[in-house]
Amino acid sequence: MPLSEREQRMLRELEEQLQTEDPSFASSLQEAPVGKLNVRNLVLGLLVAVAGIGVLVLGIYQQLIPVGIAGFVIMGIGVYFATTGGVSSAGPKNSNGGNGNGGGSGGSGPKSSTPSPSGGFMSNLEQKWEQRRQQ
Repeated sequence: MPLSEREQRMLRELEEQLQTEDPSFASSLQEAPVGKLNVRNLVLGLLVAVAGIGVLVLGIYQQLIPVGIAGFVIMGIGVYFATTGGVSSAGPKNSNGGNGNGGGSGGSGPKSSTPSPSGGFMSNLEQKWEQRRQQ
């Protein structure tokens, strides 16, 4: 279902506010390849996950807790690899975004010097919420 013009306008406003308040975070979101899956990593991750399930079942069948735990860990690694294979290059950029958290504390400095943007942002959200409730 497509967004209405009003919702599109609100989305654009939110994106602009995010860009002005925390440009490093906004740029990290833009750089992340959304929806792109590496098929090779997906298949390998699923194979590892299935192998982990097999080891888990073997551990349960043999009543060996360490084998069951190892199977669960292998399964988790496989699922993690399958789901984050194409986004792993964005991970270090997010860790730079972690450095941006230091910038986030610096970002809170401008918010304290000019309380209107953060207060304006929240008040805009509250106003929009009230408008939706009234409609």
